[in-house]
Amino acid sequence: ILLYPLLILMHSFKFIKFQFLSIQIVILVLLLTHSVITYAKSSTSPYETLEKQVSELDFKAISKESTFSYAEQGSQDFIWLKGQLTLDQLYIPMSIQIPSPRLHQVTLYIYKNGRLQEVKEQISLVRYDQFNFETDSAVFYLRSKNALLKKLPLVVMESHSFYEKESKRLLRIGLYYGLGIMSIIFNFVFFLIFKDKRFIAYCFLQIGVFIEFFYEDGMFYYMSSGHLILENLLVYTAPISAVLACIFAYYFLDLKHTCKKYWYYITPVIGLMLLNLILFSLFKWKALIPILDLLSFLAASIAIGIAIARFKKDVYARFLVLTFGTILIFGVGFVLNTNLNLTWLSFFDMDTFRMVSAFEIISISFAITFKARALQEENDRNRTEINKYLIMLKDTNDTPPDTSDRSDFNEQNIIDALKVDFQLTDRETEVLLGIWEGLSNQELADKLFISLNTIKYHIGNLYVKLDVKTRTQAVRIKEKITV
Repeated sequence: ILLYPLLILMHSFKFIKFQFLSIQIVILVLLLTHSVITYAKSSTSPYETLEKQVSELDFKAISKESTFSYAEQGSQDFIWLKGQLTLDQLYIPMSIQIPSPRLHQVTLYIYKNGRLQEVKEQISLVRYDQFNFETDSAVFYLRSKNALLKKLPLVVMESHSFYEKESKRLLRIGLYYGLGIMSIIFNFVFFLIFKDKRFIAYCFLQIGVFIEFFYEDGMFYYMSSGHLILENLLVYTAPISAVLACIFAYYFLDLKHTCKKYWYYITPVIGLMLLNLILFSLFKWKALIPILDLLSFLAASIAIGIAIARFKKDVYARFLVLTFGTILIFGVGFVLNTNLNLTWLSFFDMDTFRMVSAFEIISISFAITFKARALQEENDRNRTEINKYLIMLKDTNDTPPDTSDRSDFNEQNIIDALKVDFQLTDRETEVLLGIWEGLSNQELADKLFISLNTIKYHIGNLYVKLDVKTRTQAVRIKEKITV
């Protein structure tokens, strides 16, 4: 390097002859050659560097049963997973699926033509991180910064078989969500008919559970082509679903009258869940997630414990213990299986949990139908009592001292009895009185300052509660009072 400037300097002062220029050219060529060789040695490809890093990793077996081994790259906080293909899986299309909505940003490396190469992730129409590839080497590597990678049961299959199995699983998933949507609509309609809070409470509970299963099944990721990851969704939905389950148990078992200390037991747990949710939202402490899961299970366990105490007295408590108890057991098993990946917990997978949830939906729906039938029978008994009361009034009103006053008094008594026995609202009572007066729907709307559609809505509720189908049948109730 120092020789070439020196020669230039000597040539400029004519210390050497012009013929020495050829020597300068030779030296310049040698210098350039040296630079090229040095640059070539220093500029190795990224994959060569990666191969060197992989060769330096110390892989350890995950377990005796697993075919995978793992290594930790401490300098970059990476978890490496080493897998092995069988000979019949070489040179054919293969698929790898990482079946968890909580694990993304995974990289797959395979050998092809003796070189380590990265495989691009499949994005469209997949529920989880998925890779499709074809290789001539039995060894492949997965890399992620999430330690969950070494705990998951990865799916490694021939592509054709994988997609065939995945399509069947999507069919089962679709049937489950169809059942869930039907249950939500079913309970909402019954709420509109009977105005019973049991139905709307279970409706909201089903929506919460629906969202959780939709996330666990990877359907948000599937429908958004990989854009909706929602990493912390369950951190919020699990406590909310637990609270909705407690509210449903409160109305379903009529605990307002039978267990007045119910909220005394539940409220502190809900308060702790709310505090942990606030802390997690502010600081994103991962240690709070298992605490929230524990509090959610505790809240549901308290509701089930109270149902167990009423098991012999209340048939609805038996439904609740049977369904919610089973869901709670499988929910705990599923969470443990997801985080520990132990062989004896493999039964508690997503397919089994979904099947148990479908059983719960059907059972609770039957219980609510049974409850609706019981309410109808109770209305029939109340109607019978009212008829007896009308006959009694007829016998005792042979010579009323003041016909108008007594008639008004008896009519008010009947209205009060109808209002209590048939659970009529104040507005429905006003509409019934208007029907007795012979007012049309429009006249009723004008009198009560409400819309015509609202009048029709109240009349429909009246017909259901009074078990009548026409205005004439509704007026006959007043005719009996007149008699």
